[in-house]
Amino acid sequence: MCRDTILLSTLATLVLMGSLLIIIKQEDDLASCSGTAPCFLAFLSTNPLSLRCPAATEAPEGSVYWQYRDLSQPQTKPRTFIRPGRWRVHRGPMGELGSRANLRRGSLIINTAWTSDTGLYLCKSANSILAAYLVDVQDSSLLYVSHQGLGESSLPNQSLMVNLGSSRHMVQLYTRWGPWQDCDRCKVMGEQKMMGFCYAELSEEIHEEEELKVNGATLPCGLMELLIGQSLPRRGAELQYRMCREPCKKEETAAEIGDWWWSGPETALDWMEPHNMLLETVYLNIHDKARMTCPGASVYTPVLRQRDSTFITRGGNFIGTHRLDDATGGGIYQIESVMPFDRGIYRSWVQGRRVASFHLEMPEQPVVHRRINRRLLNGMRIMVRTIAMYFVISAVVEILHASLFENF
Repeated sequence: MCRDTILLSTLATLVLMGSLLIIIKQEDDLASCSGTAPCFLAFLSTNPLSLRCPAATEAPEGSVYWQYRDLSQPQTKPRTFIRPGRWRVHRGPMGELGSRANLRRGSLIINTAWTSDTGLYLCKSANSILAAYLVDVQDSSLLYVSHQGLGESSLPNQSLMVNLGSSRHMVQLYTRWGPWQDCDRCKVMGEQKMMGFCYAELSEEIHEEEELKVNGATLPCGLMELLIGQSLPRRGAELQYRMCREPCKKEETAAEIGDWWWSGPETALDWMEPHNMLLETVYLNIHDKARMTCPGASVYTPVLRQRDSTFITRGGNFIGTHRLDDATGGGIYQIESVMPFDRGIYRSWVQGRRVASFHLEMPEQPVVHRRINRRLLNGMRIMVRTIAMYFVISAVVEILHASLFENF
């Protein structure tokens, strides 16, 4: 109950400080947010979003549902967008959100999150709140990617002053990093990545005689903008790579996504759908654009790509127009303009599991039949006929000449 009191106090403070007007009834039994995970979470758009509801296992079967509230519209109330079974809202924003959502043992999985999904999420059973999350979905188009092996550094911290009413505060923007993910392969040299999100720390009130220090509320950058009612400098999440070498494990575990690195080791939500592992043949024409998607890949999971016998690395062994999509952590293999030498087998692994194989093929170049100009063809025919006539006349003349000389 102590943690529940702290959470309620935190939410009440946000209501008093700014525009995060969250309607949560005091009499509801508000549970802590997914064990040790914080109530404020950041995710990256175009990737999955997962929110756990641990208390759902103790609720009556089929009673757990999720509600959403857009924090930019303070007058609205949380609305239900998904329940167990086939029940979903079919119209409006809630219908669109529900179409991308699934429930796994009461926990929420949104297959592809968008920045518009930022808001308040409530896991409920009857009228009781089992878990509450304030979620900031950060724009993947602002993702900053760096590779230690290429000498690239991460983003520096940023500081700025803001006025809230009659008081001055300082806001510091920084990247809050998770741990390094597992290496994308074992026994041999591979790559691993680390995901970080944009966070903002708001100082307490600053007086002229005080030294400027940041020591106050900390929120994901999008939620901080809502809190202070002001825009902050455009700063995105970060994805950093480095080379790695790890021993092979006997057993591979399922991938965890979203808030996994705040929660620590625990049983993962197996959100990946079963995938047919047959080799899929992709037929393309010369100069077409190829786009091969790795099912279940995201910035939250180790992803490995292979072209024929060559493993592809973010470090840079690409050829021509071949690229890995940064926004999904290598989940999409792209070729801007395919050529005959791009034929081959393209495979992908997620968390050490092979999930897709593509055979890229294209038709042989057709034989080009060039059209010959009719006038040119007629001219050539006349020329041939003229030459033939010349030889005939010359032969006749020679015969006549020989006959005349024989008579004399």
